[in-house]
Amino acid sequence: MKSSSANPKRPTAAPVKITEEHFINRELSWLAFNERVLEEAARRELPVLERAKFLAITASNLDEFFMVRVGALQILREQGRRVKDVAGLTPTQQWDQIQARVAEFVTRQYEILNSQVVPDLVANGIKRLQANELTPSQKTHLKEYFLEHIYPVLSPTAIDDGAKTLSVPALHLIVLCAVESLDDAGKEVTRQVFFTLPANLHRHVIVPGGEPGTHTYINIEDLLALFMHHFFPSEKVVATARFRLSRNSDITLDDESAFDLATEMEEILGARLQSSTIRIEIEEGAPRQLVALIRELCGGRAAQLYTVPGELDLRSQFMLATLGGFDELKVEPWDPQPAPAIEPGEIIFDAIKRGDILLHHPYDAFDPVIQLIEDAAADPDVVAIKQILYRTAKNSRVISGLIKAAEAGKHVTVLVELKARFDEARNLERAEELQRAGAQIIYGVRGLKTHAKICMVMRREAGHMWRYMHFGTGNYNESTARLYTDISLLTCKQELASDASAFFNTVTGRSRFVHFAKLSMAPFGLRERLLAMIESETERARKGDEAEIMLKMNALEDAEMILALYEASRAGVKVRLNIRGICCLRPGVPGVSENITVISIIDRYLEHARIYCFKQGGRPVVFISSADFMTRNLSKRVELLIPVEDTRAKKRLLQIMETHFADSSRGRVLGADRQWQALPPSGKKRRRSQEIFAEEATRRATQRAESPDLLVPHRPKAK
Repeated sequence: MKSSSANPKRPTAAPVKITEEHFINRELSWLAFNERVLEEAARRELPVLERAKFLAITASNLDEFFMVRVGALQILREQGRRVKDVAGLTPTQQWDQIQARVAEFVTRQYEILNSQVVPDLVANGIKRLQANELTPSQKTHLKEYFLEHIYPVLSPTAIDDGAKTLSVPALHLIVLCAVESLDDAGKEVTRQVFFTLPANLHRHVIVPGGEPGTHTYINIEDLLALFMHHFFPSEKVVATARFRLSRNSDITLDDESAFDLATEMEEILGARLQSSTIRIEIEEGAPRQLVALIRELCGGRAAQLYTVPGELDLRSQFMLATLGGFDELKVEPWDPQPAPAIEPGEIIFDAIKRGDILLHHPYDAFDPVIQLIEDAAADPDVVAIKQILYRTAKNSRVISGLIKAAEAGKHVTVLVELKARFDEARNLERAEELQRAGAQIIYGVRGLKTHAKICMVMRREAGHMWRYMHFGTGNYNESTARLYTDISLLTCKQELASDASAFFNTVTGRSRFVHFAKLSMAPFGLRERLLAMIESETERARKGDEAEIMLKMNALEDAEMILALYEASRAGVKVRLNIRGICCLRPGVPGVSENITVISIIDRYLEHARIYCFKQGGRPVVFISSADFMTRNLSKRVELLIPVEDTRAKKRLLQIMETHFADSSRGRVLGADRQWQALPPSGKKRRRSQEIFAEEATRRATQRAESPDLLVPHRPKAK
């Protein structure tokens, strides 16, 4: 049946030829994402420690961007490569635009820090003291602290020993010292050394003597500068400068030819410590002589040098954001709620057998996912556990549960992805722990990263083997599960169980890929499944039927997927995209993408879920996935696309999508001019999706906790 309101924006003119102008450069799009995060740090209605947290996030994001993305561009430039990206920019053009954009970004970061965040912190009793503000008694206390806790740890390193000892992303101090003797010309003899401040020393040292209810501190680099002379009793400290560098971390393992993957990964980690310099940050006010020396020491070019008007490494703002005793300066917590589908004290397998359980983290607690592993470890009827691990928490209950299961004699198979960038060392340690406990360990898949999120438990029940599964969009990391929004599906559906078994056989046993009944797997068919779904909606629109696509992901970069969405838009499909970060698609271009809307939501939690919905003539098909629409996810990684067919779970996912698209509080919309603008409110009140989800989770948990024979009256809201 055709809808009379279908295709209200069907293009009547001839379609426009797709060119470079219809794409957005990936790197510039990422910088726009970090700029949206920085806007949260400038949001004056937020408590000051929440704004400090967002400042820290932007600094951490920028570090990784330079070490990975800019590092890759530098290699291309040094190789003389002039190949253009989909937006028509060469590596050199991208580099130049990045440098200019980052310079503006850093200026804005420190404007927010110095003119907004720091004054508000001071007004609320949180203050960083400078050396000239210390009282004599405070200096005496800090001197004792320095001599006991800092002096024995640090070691000055002579410049002649080379820059290869400079670690990343540590803070460094370079020192110019004068010795007592004179040279032949009668000039003072000087030498240069540098200090590296290790991460295990506290950046903020508490200064006693403040008013009750306040927090006064001094930065460790200021403390070192104040008592530097203790390292050089027979010399004079002439000048000091603080700096920080980023190295190229885009050094990957060629595991196609790797003989011992674990050993060769350790070599890669070592190589990153001595790779080329990508960025040098120097605190404002450094003497010219030392600036030149830092550049020479680090091997950096002028374009890589950033003079910073304030303290280096704003990641330290995380420490302030988590201060105890200042709850009034933080956002009101939204506590994760228990899943209503699971009764208190109930064995997880009984709950899953009643029906699929969909969890929306962190509003729904991550506990049921951990419970699946811990119950499996303790249950005598559980025979085996199979799991993929990409990133885990520092003190991981997931790892502990798997170790207990292996020690209890269960057959535990874990694929630990050693190529998870910046988590390689931790994953090596985790793999060794599991192996010592008796688990069977697989170090990923040759030539691919394994990014799928799946756990399967095999349990004997009444003479039959039941398989219980967890599929997710996020990692098995209970720490980030409180900070990232993700989707979990707990199920024991037979067709998904058969597919899950076949999947593990494929990735752990060198089995040939087989087509699944329900699941789709990258790089063998996941892209094709999504393209087929987009094409199906496109054909419906061409026939005059109502057609719609809703997609939520972290990044949209793959050119083939973008072209398919452009074609859908041309046919009249209503395409709504919720993309957290990178978006290389230009919406709203007449004849190309006028039926495409792109929004991005930056709020308290990092949006991380991948949800893909296709209207299919009023009978929606809904998926969750570990994969974004990026070439690396669709063609270079092992990923999973999972259909959600349970009626209640599917309905909830569709509601989640609609709530996001109606977010007029934290939502931004991307225009055809490549600029992001705030979404206008659709009514009198602004809607904030994350707040709505938190309230809904609390309401569901409260309803479950109430006794069924208790009559609860509805009362009017207090005005």
